[in-house]
Amino acid sequence: MKIEKELKERMYKDSGFLITAYPSLYEDVIKRMTKPFIGMRVDKVMSPEMKGMLYGPTIAYNLKIPFVSILKEGRIPKKYVISKSFNDYSKKEKNLQIAKRTIRKGEKILLIDDVYESGESGKAIISLIKKLGGKVIGISVIYNKLNKKDEIFFDKYNFHYLVKMKK
Repeated sequence: MKIEKELKERMYKDSGFLITAYPSLYEDVIKRMTKPFIGMRVDKVMSPEMKGMLYGPTIAYNLKIPFVSILKEGRIPKKYVISKSFNDYSKKEKNLQIAKRTIRKGEKILLIDDVYESGESGKAIISLIKKLGGKVIGISVIYNKLNKKDEIFFDKYNFHYLVKMKK
């Protein structure tokens, strides 16, 4: 498949950061990330900063639904957010925040990100969404570097990816 080869090349050359610099590739990526969820009832699209936010807003716009960002610690005053700490693929402690009023009870959420490496950020985000009463009904990423156990965990959330990469 041509797109897989091109995406792998982008990952090796520039960490996948420059996909947006190639308009036809970016458009194809957006279409492929969106396709599994067309026709589903999705209330909001959410993405973590940084690279997830290169794709989430465009997908939300195409689905004609709101986009909500998931931010790194310290961007919003603590009284307005809920937070979750986790250790990422590099074993560094990270903290993600979601503004409390961005998700209503029962809302169906589509998560968009560029890569799932260890899956810890995805698990933290799912935990925050559940805490606010939302339900993750889909996850779409470009690069999947998960081990089999973590991939099975995310499959229960309708997990889709464009390219399987080795760690």
